[in-house]
Amino acid sequence: MFRFFFTVYSQVVIAYWLLLNNFYIGFRTYFRRIYLINLNNIPKSKAVILAPNHGSAFIDGVLLSVLLRRNVFFYVRGDVFKNKYANAVLRSLRLLPIYRVQDIDSRNNQSNFNKKTLEESTEILKRKGTLVIFAEGNCVSERRLRPLKNGVIRQCFEIIEKHPEIDLDVVPVGINYSKPGTFRQEVCINFGLPISIKKIENLIKFKKHTEVIAEFNNELYNAIEKEMVIIKNPSNDILAEQYLTMARNHYKPSFFGFFKKNKKRFIAEKRAANDLNNLSENDPEKFELFRKNVSDYFFKLKMYKLDDKFFSLNVAEKIFYVFFTILFAVPSVVGFLMNYPRVFITNYITQTKVKKIEFVDSVMIATGVFSGIIYFLILFLILLPFFGFKALYVVIFIRLLGFLYWFWKETANIMIDILKINFTAWGKSMKSTMKSQRKFILNFFG
Repeated sequence: MFRFFFTVYSQVVIAYWLLLNNFYIGFRTYFRRIYLINLNNIPKSKAVILAPNHGSAFIDGVLLSVLLRRNVFFYVRGDVFKNKYANAVLRSLRLLPIYRVQDIDSRNNQSNFNKKTLEESTEILKRKGTLVIFAEGNCVSERRLRPLKNGVIRQCFEIIEKHPEIDLDVVPVGINYSKPGTFRQEVCINFGLPISIKKIENLIKFKKHTEVIAEFNNELYNAIEKEMVIIKNPSNDILAEQYLTMARNHYKPSFFGFFKKNKKRFIAEKRAANDLNNLSENDPEKFELFRKNVSDYFFKLKMYKLDDKFFSLNVAEKIFYVFFTILFAVPSVVGFLMNYPRVFITNYITQTKVKKIEFVDSVMIATGVFSGIIYFLILFLILLPFFGFKALYVVIFIRLLGFLYWFWKETANIMIDILKINFTAWGKSMKSTMKSQRKFILNFFG
């Protein structure tokens, strides 16, 4: 019996490890770059609750699970656990159910179901595990932090009352997507300074629970917001997207490299967002002048089918882009054609089945991962009679060519912009005008 359970447990662990690594490969394809800022703020030898904002369905949690390489568990809507097989699979993936009122049969009590989950998560924390609790509760894709639910503080109360021996830190996390729902976007994950559970224990001695909840949530809210790029007024979202694109291109990282730890890029975006918020609130007339210039600049980019990134590159970088485009044109196109079936499947499912932007990243990444596994397995079986087990190397090579294509497409688009600007009459005539307009916008706030 022991051998049976050990075998099953080993298979689950292996399956989980393989799934995580497949998602890691999926992230390398889907995201152009991932920023992990202040990872050292996560304690290594104690229980941790990560409290991030929640803007992209289950990918927020999977990102943290895959990138941190820790025993990460996180809460998921309880209604998806109703099927016993789904329940078994989801729990094997380290997901825990949190039930809403609408998820529970009228004959049952919501608090009883969630009490069991609280007990499970407490056991995880007793083993110095890491628990992700999305502070906002539900998922909405926006550049704002919504009012916090009581999930984090409720878990802290559970530990203080029943297991005061657990040394726990709550780490605020800001997850910032550059263009939610867009392939080859970037994501910046910032880890704030930890808040010790000792602080809550001290508050409980002198204040009522309701006062402690309000004070703690206010502190946590400010700590998470500090790690996010915030646009206060929803009516400024389009303008902010345009201006932040310019800020990112201005503080561009090197062409190569996937993981970045430098905070300069985030600081630039944070400053740009704060400047925009302050101008919108304090000087509406000047703000409208700024909005008009940005809108006009991006209207021209769209009309001439240009990328703002072109105007941020120096001569040496443009030469590199041209060289890369020419050198890798053939293998990149071959890579795209060989990988096209799974690209088509992923795009088709996402475009026809997903209605809300909050689920686009999740569905596209998950579909890409699982369709990739199936597609390359089929390729391997087709090539096996011709190459033997060396077919595995052929399949890996095809996958790498597909990965190369996305870098090539990036440089090819810039090369097309170079040709448009330097070898057409309209390009030569408007080049200096657009460069001046871009400089005016970037220098608007000094």
